[in-house]
Amino acid sequence: MEALNPILTGYAVAALSLYALWFYFLSRRLTGPKVLPIVGSLPFLIANRNRVHDWIADNLRATGGTYQTSTMVIPFVAKTQGFYTVTCHPKNVEHILKTRFDNYPKGPMWRAAFHDLLGQGIFNSDGDTWLMQRKTAALEFTTRTLRQAMARWVNGTIKNRLWFILDRAVKDSKPVDLQDLFLRLTFDNICGLTFGKDPETLSPDLPENPFSVAFDTATEATLKRLLYTGFLWRIQKAMGIGSEDKLKKSLEIVETYMNDAIDARKNSPSDDLLSRFLKKRDVNGNVIPTDVLQRIALNFVLAGRDTSSVALSWFFWLVMNNPEVEKKIIVELSTVLKETRGNDQGKWTEEPLEFDEADRLVYLKAALAETLRLYPSVPQTVFTSEHKLIVEQYQIIF
Repeated sequence: MEALNPILTGYAVAALSLYALWFYFLSRRLTGPKVLPIVGSLPFLIANRNRVHDWIADNLRATGGTYQTSTMVIPFVAKTQGFYTVTCHPKNVEHILKTRFDNYPKGPMWRAAFHDLLGQGIFNSDGDTWLMQRKTAALEFTTRTLRQAMARWVNGTIKNRLWFILDRAVKDSKPVDLQDLFLRLTFDNICGLTFGKDPETLSPDLPENPFSVAFDTATEATLKRLLYTGFLWRIQKAMGIGSEDKLKKSLEIVETYMNDAIDARKNSPSDDLLSRFLKKRDVNGNVIPTDVLQRIALNFVLAGRDTSSVALSWFFWLVMNNPEVEKKIIVELSTVLKETRGNDQGKWTEEPLEFDEADRLVYLKAALAETLRLYPSVPQTVFTSEHKLIVEQYQIIF
C-alpha cells in the first residue's frame, strides 16, 4: 500500500499540472469576466444575480461588445455545457437572428430549463414545431384581428377599468403603481386574445388572481434555472426543495386554469388564438394533445404580458424625465384628435383611441421604438451554435 502512495501522488501531480496548463491557455483566450478553476465565472454570476443585466452590460462595455466566458471549466465537459459567447454587436445580432437564424436553435440547456413551464411552445422549440406555431400566430396578429381585438378587449379595459382606477387615485390624491397596473392591463388583454377569457385582474380593488400569481412564481423559478448548471436545479427538482418545489406547486394551479380554458374552447370555439390551435395538427398530422396546447397558450401569454407592460413602464418613466418629448406627444395627440373628434376637448377623452387614430401618431410610435431600443423588454436571450466558434463556444447570449 505504501508503494502505491508515490504512484498515486505522481498521477495526482501530473493531472493537476495538465489541468493547470490547460486552464492557463484557456483563461487567456476568454475575454470576459474573471474565470476561476472548475467553477469559471459562475460565482460572479450568482453574486450579481439581482443585477444580472447590468453585470452583463458592464462586461460588454469593458470588452467592446463581445466576450467569451465559461461557467464549468472542466476538460471535455466545458466544450458542451459551459462555454458562452456574449455579444451585443449589431452585426452579430443580425447574423444570429436573421442571416443564419437556422444555425442558432434554442439548444438543449435552454429547452431543458424551460420545458416544465413552456413545453414545446414557440419560445422553447425549433424547426417545424416552431414554424407551425409562428404561422398560426401570424394569422391571429394581422391588422384586421388586431383592430377587432382593440375594440373588443383593449379599449373596454382601458375605459372601464384603467381610467377608473387612475381617476380615483387623482381624486384621493394617492399614488399608484403604474407598472402593476400595466401588468394587469396587458395580462387581461393577452388572456382575452389567447383563449377568450378575461381574468379581470385590473379591477378597482386590484384582486390577486391565483393564475396570475402562480404564473409569475413559475416564471421566476424557471429563470433561476439559468443561473445554475443543469445538475444543480435537477437535484433540487428531484428532492422537491427550494424554487423547484415552488415551480411544481405553481404549475399545478396554472395547468388547472389552462385545462378549464381549453375545455371551454372545445365546447364553444371562438376567434381567439387557442381556437385556431385546436383546429391545427402537429408536424406528424396528429391532433395537438391538451398538455401541449396548455404550453403553447402559456408561451403567448408570457410574450404578450411582460413584454408590453415592461415597455409601457419604461416609456412613461422616460416621458416623465423628458418633458420636451411629452410636449411633442401631446401636440401630436391634440392634432389628430382635433381632426377626428372636433374642437370639443371633452369628446377627446370620452373613448380610448381608435385603431386608425393610433396609427396616425408617428412621433408617439417613434418614442415607443426609442424606448424599446434603450430599454428592451427582453434584454437578453440565449441560442446554441450548431457550428464551431472561437474557442468552441456553445451558447450564444446577446
